Amino acid sequence: MTVAIERHVRRVGGLRWHWREAGDSGEGTAPPLVLLHPSPRSGAMYEGWMAALAPQGRVLAIDTPGYGGSDALPSPPSTMADYAAPLHALLQAVAGPRCVVYGSATGAQLAIAYAKLHPQAVVHLVLDNAAHFDDPEREAIVARYFPDLSPRDDGSHLLDAWRMVARMAEYFPWFMADEAHRISPRRPAAAEVHAGVQELLAAGPNWAQAYRCAFEHERAANVMALKVPTTVCRWAASILLPQIDRLLAHALPANVGVLNVPAAMLERFATMTAHLAALRAAPTTASTTA
Repeated sequence: MTVAIERHVRRVGGLRWHWREAGDSGEGTAPPLVLLHPSPRSGAMYEGWMAALAPQGRVLAIDTPGYGGSDALPSPPSTMADYAAPLHALLQAVAGPRCVVYGSATGAQLAIAYAKLHPQAVVHLVLDNAAHFDDPEREAIVARYFPDLSPRDDGSHLLDAWRMVARMAEYFPWFMADEAHRISPRRPAAAEVHAGVQELLAAGPNWAQAYRCAFEHERAANVMALKVPTTVCRWAASILLPQIDRLLAHALPANVGVLNVPAAMLERFATMTAHLAALRAAPTTASTTA
């Protein structure tokens, strides 16, 4: 069965937002599921997964401020919390009073900040590629992770963007292109890199704003402060697996559980899809540990 994915644009709270939506929006269905993407991507990356999630109920893949088709925040953000109030205004207007929220990487950090400030609006939080960085490690990465990609007369910013996106698929951090930092044995196809560069350039010269805030926010203390039911996904093939395990080594509260996610992509999404189905079928009683 083909699942229709609709694209929406709406001005809420002074921002023009863009999101993708699928699934049943009828009364009495499962709580809406909100998907928050990594930087500098957009909700477009979730279109394939939305087809599997839509039979569970309504699903919305939001382009977060400054990415995809959504306006940037009116003032440069200093923390992830700066994104939480605008997101809350949008979700209350278009999704309803309470949602299941899934976020990956930057999206996970936004989801954490949102749940801390608006716990009453979150049925369950699912965190993918959420980790803990020690301060020296974070500072060393951030110092080199975000090159200036402002347009240059000779077009060299395009080559820099291409090189960075390609290396992100093979190394972490991307600028450490050696075997010690290799995360994948496979070089990405040109079409994959091209798609990533398109989203990166669409975000403009300020492409790193949410990304920087996410690195600063990537601390176990923020997960430990959560009061809502939460699942941390431990994906066996994540580029952040050492930092995910570092997060999980902390004394996390009882409301935070772990979902072990297989490395292979088909099994990865099947595992997360099944877990989300269970949460949405019984959102007040579903276990956070698997």
